[in-house]
Amino acid sequence: MSTAPTTPKTAAPWTQPQLEGRGLSFLTLLRVELRKQVDTRAGRGLLIAIGVLTALVLGGFMWFGRESGAPFPVLFSLTMTPQGLLLPVLGIITACNEWSQRTALITFTQEPRRLRVVLAKLLSAVVLGTIAVTLAWVLALAAFLVLAAITGQSLAPDPDWGQLAGVWLTQMIVVLQGVAFGLAVLSVPLAIVAYFVLPVLFNTATMLVPILRDLGAWVNLNAAAGPLTEGVNLTATQWGQLGTSSLLWIGVPLLIGIWRVLTREVK
Repeated sequence: MSTAPTTPKTAAPWTQPQLEGRGLSFLTLLRVELRKQVDTRAGRGLLIAIGVLTALVLGGFMWFGRESGAPFPVLFSLTMTPQGLLLPVLGIITACNEWSQRTALITFTQEPRRLRVVLAKLLSAVVLGTIAVTLAWVLALAAFLVLAAITGQSLAPDPDWGQLAGVWLTQMIVVLQGVAFGLAVLSVPLAIVAYFVLPVLFNTATMLVPILRDLGAWVNLNAAAGPLTEGVNLTATQWGQLGTSSLLWIGVPLLIGIWRVLTREVK
């Protein structure tokens, strides 16, 4: 008894499911990402550390300057120092939240359009950085008025709005750099190490390699952003240097990070 040969069945090719409905609004995603930055243990710890360090630095400076006083720009720069060090770390944690907390499946089930989630993370970092700069400015103003009342100096702080804009832009640069490194690495410890170590190694390389040394601020973000602490009245060359160095240290890791988030398998 003979049987007819059977042909093996092949599985149907996988196709991208069609998404239906409007999904989450971008404003909802933004609120969620903002909440993630403050309601996690690491986020709260960093914000508390920023507040404590700011109070210690500002209080110590006010104590030593209780007789001579201090100009407002100096006080403002002091309040920004802890933020410049720790807010990028908060940006890294925000970028890696889904992968470090193993919540990527929940996030991308609620919002399958991963690019919108990435954009919400970037905008939430900008919003939080702006709030931090505003609070630092208010604290610096309060410290200046207290010192003015103690020392009898002029009560007119004469704020430099150009300096405020430059400091804000500097803060946005470091925060976005932190988010970009976090997205590129998708691991909080490795991203923190990369954020702090790679610029140091690169600066060392610029001193040893003549080509990099000649490029200078065109590839060195810290050097390019330095003039912003005095205001936004930069020359065309300085703006060009800021643009090229930002593209290298923010744009490139951000593109890598977006590609990784869009293509990485969620388990």
